Amino acid sequence: MLGGIALYAVQVFVLKITFDPVVSLSSLLVITLAGIFFTVLICSGLYLITENLDISFLAYCILFFMSIGSSNYLLKWVQTSAVMYSDFGGILPVFKFVLYNRLLWTFVSTGIFTVGLLCRRRYELNLSLSLKLNAKQLWIPVLVLLLLGASLFVYINEPYINRNDSVFKTELKANENVKLTHVSSNVQFFPVNQSLSARVLYEFEKESGTEYIDFITNAGIQIKKLTVDGVEAPNSLKRIKGTDRVRLEVPAESRNVTIDISYAGKLKYPSSIGFPGYISEESIYLLENSHWIFEPLTGSQDMIEIKGSVTAPKNLVMVVPGELTGVLEEHGRKTWEYSALSNDFSPGVFAGNYEVKKMLAGSTEIELYYSPKHRAYIETLGIENYLINIVSYYEKNIGSYPYQEYPLKIVESSIYKTGGHSTLNIVTVSEYVFNRELDREIGGDSDNFSSDLTSLKDITFVGDMDLLAHEIAHQWWGTGVFVKENPPWSSEGLADYLAYKYVTEEFGSYASAYIPAMWKGGVDSMENSYYYANPKMLENLPEKQRQKYEMETRKIELYSQMPMLLLRAEELLGEESFFTKLSDIYTDYRFKSLSYEEFMSSIGLSEAELDKDPVKGKETGTEETAEGEAVFDE
Repeated sequence: MLGGIALYAVQVFVLKITFDPVVSLSSLLVITLAGIFFTVLICSGLYLITENLDISFLAYCILFFMSIGSSNYLLKWVQTSAVMYSDFGGILPVFKFVLYNRLLWTFVSTGIFTVGLLCRRRYELNLSLSLKLNAKQLWIPVLVLLLLGASLFVYINEPYINRNDSVFKTELKANENVKLTHVSSNVQFFPVNQSLSARVLYEFEKESGTEYIDFITNAGIQIKKLTVDGVEAPNSLKRIKGTDRVRLEVPAESRNVTIDISYAGKLKYPSSIGFPGYISEESIYLLENSHWIFEPLTGSQDMIEIKGSVTAPKNLVMVVPGELTGVLEEHGRKTWEYSALSNDFSPGVFAGNYEVKKMLAGSTEIELYYSPKHRAYIETLGIENYLINIVSYYEKNIGSYPYQEYPLKIVESSIYKTGGHSTLNIVTVSEYVFNRELDREIGGDSDNFSSDLTSLKDITFVGDMDLLAHEIAHQWWGTGVFVKENPPWSSEGLADYLAYKYVTEEFGSYASAYIPAMWKGGVDSMENSYYYANPKMLENLPEKQRQKYEMETRKIELYSQMPMLLLRAEELLGEESFFTKLSDIYTDYRFKSLSYEEFMSSIGLSEAELDKDPVKGKETGTEETAEGEAVFDE
């Protein structure tokens, strides 16, 4: 308690951070003191059971390390999975995980202590005789059974996580015999209950003989009503076991199918951190892969016509995809109507207590949605000028913004989704990009980033602008041109490369030197790993370790290996010629799919020509990179 008081005194009087009793006392009481409470009960219970300090300590250590090393948030009683608090999104999105964890460990630790009471030695009797004597006090064994039963019930009925979520699956096969043509949705959000209800109308064209359509759903949302071609069809829906997908039977001979689905509930997440969607009173954050609108696993017929509306309390400002076509207000709630044409069905919506700034980059309208708490940082650092420069750089070197009829919306999101994301005409970035310390000397002039660039704050700012540039680049490569992923080929590599080129032009080559050095470090680490050189040995790894290795390798291939190959292509062709070819590819494949083979053919190079280290000998900035790597890890 004294330590907590001292911490809050330093926070308020030294760091000048406002004291928030809800956050601070919740952290102290529910996280820190609760952990101590559990420790006392567990240790006491173990000693009463064993009457041996060594065995008690050993058992305690096993529980301790199982807690801090677990990927399951339910098992973390020493610490919790909530390692950060958002002053934009509030505490609720993660704190419910903390509360549920504490509920479980209240039962578990009290249960262990009660078992200890049952085993407590009486009158110098041994364990067996003491058990018989203590069991005669019926309240003790009854309480043991109740607590252990409650622990098991709480663990089994965990309400927030769906470990079969498709967000981790990158190879879900779409049925190309079915094409999505139109989607019309009406979604109501209820932030107090963290829930939603929706009615979505899908229109498809399909080949004759196709008997079903698969949808990715969200495990926390229940389907209330379903019609196929205007006829109720509750029995035509089957859930695919062990997944978050459902299979809907459709008339085999019909060439056109209309599906109308109504559903409601609370979202479940793939994990307790970095989740792709949440609904709270302070903000709403729903990426397309949160499946707030069920996603059909089908192809698309040219451009998909998307229309919809979202309704939420009027204190929130809603950011919708495409074009905002109308806003209605009634009974303290607002409805935002929108429409869009897209080559991919990937709608995301976001809401918060936003202020909005509008600006122009050439012919592209930019809308910046940010928290008023971070206005001073955004204005002092001139963030809007950097946004204009990024878009102008891409339009100059690649081509016009792909969605000229829509504004490009840059949206601040909570720190619970680190890094950034790009979808349709919306780019989101985590609040820390707009919420750094202001005691730095950074301007818009690249002279500030000369050979004396040693400040971690300066490096961090460059990294933030690199992140913004990366996500905005996805508007050209990812949404404007759909890049068929085939590692290392991906839109991530193109976005990383272009962001690096922008940062180099904006701040100078010294400021951007850490980026190719990080790429090279990642690729060298991957190529020097045992399993990369011996892929057949992967079969001997446990499944979870193999999946972790494959995910890490894939990340390096996408974010490091591919941009290095693009640097090599630039080296062979010359910067001007390479950018000309990129611009031609963008023009030819706008709103179309682009494969690696098509890309290589268009630039006129072979894979063998690119198989060379493009940053060989570039060791500048190595020491700064060692610090920056942790800062810029997305």
